[in-house]
Amino acid sequence: MKAGTQHRSPVFKKIKRSLDPAYGYLIFERAFSFADNDVFQDIIDGIMNLNLRIFDSKIHHDKNLGLSLLVVRIDPNRADNIMQDVLNIGIPNDMTFYTYGSRI
Repeated sequence: MKAGTQHRSPVFKKIKRSLDPAYGYLIFERAFSFADNDVFQDIIDGIMNLNLRIFDSKIHHDKNLGLSLLVVRIDPNRADNIMQDVLNIGIPNDMTFYTYGSRI
């Protein structure tokens, strides 16, 4: 998303307001169906296989827009390396990837 543009999801906007600037964040967005409980399993498996220092993660749903958002809180001192590692494993074509943080 270009700087200054607004995301259309109120859930995304709420997430963005709640982010602690002391950390870095990776946010993955994907359309979901109500039958798909493992909407981010592929990216979660990839991150876990990298043995990255992840502080926590949480999945949010915007049911009105049919979007799921995976928010991963990361070490801000390693944000560049973590982001590069995640990009190296590959982001699926049907997923949008955002980064947030004071150093990102």
